[in-house]
Amino acid sequence: MTFEKKESSPCVIALSVKAEAEEIQAQYKKVLNAFLREASLPGFRKGKIPMAILKQKFQKEITNECQHACFNEFYPKALKEAGIVPVNLQNVTDVLFTPETGFSFTALVEVKPDFELPKYKKLAIKAGDTTVKDEQVTERLESFRKAFAKFEDAKEGETIADGDFVQVDYVGALDDKAKTPLAEVVPDQKAVCGGTGFWTQLEEGRFVPEILEALKGMKIGETKDDVKVKFPKDNAPEALKGKKCVYTVTVKAFRRRALPDDKAFVEAAKAESLDALRAQFRAQMEKDAQAAELENRKNQAIELLLKKADFAVPPSLVARQTQSYLQELAQRAQYQGMTAEYIEKNRDKILADAESNATRQVRLSYILLGIAKEEKIEASDADVTAGLEKIAAGSNGQTTVEDLRKQLAEQDQEALYREQIRAEKALDLVLAEAK
Repeated sequence: MTFEKKESSPCVIALSVKAEAEEIQAQYKKVLNAFLREASLPGFRKGKIPMAILKQKFQKEITNECQHACFNEFYPKALKEAGIVPVNLQNVTDVLFTPETGFSFTALVEVKPDFELPKYKKLAIKAGDTTVKDEQVTERLESFRKAFAKFEDAKEGETIADGDFVQVDYVGALDDKAKTPLAEVVPDQKAVCGGTGFWTQLEEGRFVPEILEALKGMKIGETKDDVKVKFPKDNAPEALKGKKCVYTVTVKAFRRRALPDDKAFVEAAKAESLDALRAQFRAQMEKDAQAAELENRKNQAIELLLKKADFAVPPSLVARQTQSYLQELAQRAQYQGMTAEYIEKNRDKILADAESNATRQVRLSYILLGIAKEEKIEASDADVTAGLEKIAAGSNGQTTVEDLRKQLAEQDQEALYREQIRAEKALDLVLAEAK
């Protein structure tokens, strides 16, 4: 067997292999004997077809089977002799087989990138402020108090304010000379066109911002017929993107939010005291601030490492990671209300961003695993157990450590999980060594 290897593209090697006729005779005879035992042909008993007829009638099938058998034999041998550690077999071309001339093929083999490990010690990482101020705790506490509010019918003469629940009649039109009703422009978007007896709360994100703002200070029975609204250019019905509209809004009723006093608040929150509740909030906010700061430091370290090492990575790994990003986007789209129309319109940008992020993630993985190798960082059994325990603890009882172990074994993913742990430990080392 002879071989030749050359770079086809970054991280892809073209490995051309040739096995001489005498080297493939054993496989050829094995395939012929198998066909002789199993092939059926009218006029002949099974196993009694003359070899010449067998070769003639099943030439294509015999050739295909020989190619498959020979590839399975010579491809691993060629990889070993060529010193190639494959990441993925991208494609096989130029496959030729005859018992007289032998077997040959060219395999496009993806390999790990060859790159220089960037400097990863003494990185300049800026520290953030994790201080939790008293006013921040108070603000969070008062926001929590609102969760236990009761809503009471407004008294005569009261005006609408932030947080109130308001019932309105409203109808919209284009802000043009004809004042074209929106019901004629987007008849399938009833909530945009108008509504009767519609309840909303004066809080950001609850309804059309301009209408919510216009309601402030109004009283029951009052009407405003000049509420200006401009729809965004991206997330809006196609016919209204970037359009200026005008709404008529009438207040039918509203309910005022009544916050509980301290005693009722403490009881509703099932706390010992207001001070104890405040301390609980402070502890959680400090924990969150520290977690956010750690994430901030990690992001800084990642950006510095990627900036110092720009290299190509195996295409199949990028494709796999890109698909993962797109699946996550599809799930987020359902919760964030992204329309199919929006996704289709921004398809090219979404795909480009996903591929860019995937490339960065794969490159980062190689860098961190390179650091782990340099620093002789390993993932012990205890590390694996600790990682699985953390995942199980965050699953709200939906899975156990043993379930996760079984899943890793069934999917043959334990080695990959250990690599993930090594990469995480390498990033921890980078942070510990930062200045």
